Amino acid sequence: MKTYFPQENWEDFAYQRLNQLITDYQQDPQAPLAEQNYVVFDFDNTSAINDIEDHLMMYMLDHLSYKLTPAEFAAILRSWPQLDDYHHPLIKGQDQVTLANLIDDILDSYQVVYDTYIIKDEASLDQVKAGPHYQTFAAKLRLFYNLVNGQLNRQPGQAWPNYWFAGFSREEFRHLGQAAIQAGLASKVSNRILVSHPDLPGKTDQVKASFESGLRFPNELANLYQAFQDHGIATYIVSASPYDLVRVAADHPNYQVPAQQTIGMSYQLDDQDRIVACMDKDAPITKGPGKTQAIRDQIMPHHQGKQPLALFGDSMGDYHMMTALDQVKLNVIFNRYQDNATQDLIQAAIDQYGQDQARFVVQGRDENAGCLRASQATIPLGHHQSVLKAADFKAERSLSE
Repeated sequence: MKTYFPQENWEDFAYQRLNQLITDYQQDPQAPLAEQNYVVFDFDNTSAINDIEDHLMMYMLDHLSYKLTPAEFAAILRSWPQLDDYHHPLIKGQDQVTLANLIDDILDSYQVVYDTYIIKDEASLDQVKAGPHYQTFAAKLRLFYNLVNGQLNRQPGQAWPNYWFAGFSREEFRHLGQAAIQAGLASKVSNRILVSHPDLPGKTDQVKASFESGLRFPNELANLYQAFQDHGIATYIVSASPYDLVRVAADHPNYQVPAQQTIGMSYQLDDQDRIVACMDKDAPITKGPGKTQAIRDQIMPHHQGKQPLALFGDSMGDYHMMTALDQVKLNVIFNRYQDNATQDLIQAAIDQYGQDQARFVVQGRDENAGCLRASQATIPLGHHQSVLKAADFKAERSLSE
């Protein structure tokens, strides 16, 4: 078998199929884009280990990098149009944990943090972060973020209550994103737990929230991107993270994907070109069916209507494209042992293992080390035993999934 990039920690059969794909479909890299075959990568937990939007959220929280007054923050948090969703209990056994109650508690503590640091600068950041109001604000805001991302589905033109970078210009946001990514790359891989202060129970009582910390851009992915590009196969990124944040990541030397080949979540701008916490009404939601729509509407027309050669993903955000685009030659699933329909893709990869034209392969990871693993199975963060299927994982799952 001819190879085009180092194997390193690629699973044997996944490595074989990727090299065969390049052998079968490579072209002159100087060929016009319209004539080239192409591949589409998800970014978070596919091209990277862990999630760049998660790291942006936590960087803003750690540095209190908000441009929002308490009233503006309140308006964003309460902007979800389906008001009933605010009042349903969201965690089993904790009926008091509703979005409405979380918002009230978040805003009570944000007012204190805003008055003492963000607007008046009466205390240092370290002093503020040592106080009970910051600890409560941080834990409850992170929990709100995890619950909203996991349980609400945004629509074009609709407000999105997790876009707290509202008020930034796009250039400012890209600088913020660069700082967040660099901080994530420098952080150790760990499961960070935020706990609200016991002296400020508020309406929800004491809560905790998790964050999978530490970004990694694996060499295996960098080399694969380069191999495709060197052999006339165009690379695209379609991500559910904010577009300008994805652009920062795509510019990283590991990827070098042009702006016109990068697609992410699009948001509205005000008349001063500052970001509004509302989805662009004319752009698809680049998750689930919207990711497939983005490929059909924004990529395929530039390639004479051809579907991608290969798709790379890890979650239900990628499931639709991997099942709806039936001319794709290879689907690479990064194994996150999620208890949902992605298990059908994992099973397909297991059933097709070793077949010459296998359309599904699965790649394992070591989440403790923040790297790929030469296996179909993944070692979950904080654990030592590898997991191939969701049913094999018996521990509590993170809300951030």
